[in-house]
Amino acid sequence: MNVREASINDAKAIHRINSDSLEYDFPLNETIKQVAKILSLPNSKLFVACKGELVVGYIQMSDYENTYHQSLKNVITLAVDNQYQHIGIGSALLETAEKWAKSEGSLGIRLVSGFERESAHQFYEKHGYQIRKKEINYIKWWYQKER
Repeated sequence: MNVREASINDAKAIHRINSDSLEYDFPLNETIKQVAKILSLPNSKLFVACKGELVVGYIQMSDYENTYHQSLKNVITLAVDNQYQHIGIGSALLETAEKWAKSEGSLGIRLVSGFERESAHQFYEKHGYQIRKKEINYIKWWYQKER
């Protein structure tokens, strides 16, 4: 298994992982657009984990800047194909992201994980992450999503 920076050619695999592992219903053509946009952002990274040529996981990182502490990086998404979980792929992705964050001068990494994702919580705690606070995630759409 190896971890590398993502390319636009990885968008289809990222879409598959989002659909199968995270149960996100987002069209492939929109995923391709989003991957292209993310790859063009100056303070973001998208890393993929591969078994041979097959992309089996990814992590998306970005800056987390605010007025009440110094620079952090933010894990936007960490996802591993269901068939490849519990064999070190998430750990390798997180380690790669942490190395990148340190090289960028970040003082740490923050992330948000859903209340119901107990196995993810155990994973992050195993890697030294601590609960800082519990919060509720709000969103306001500018359009009505079709169901």
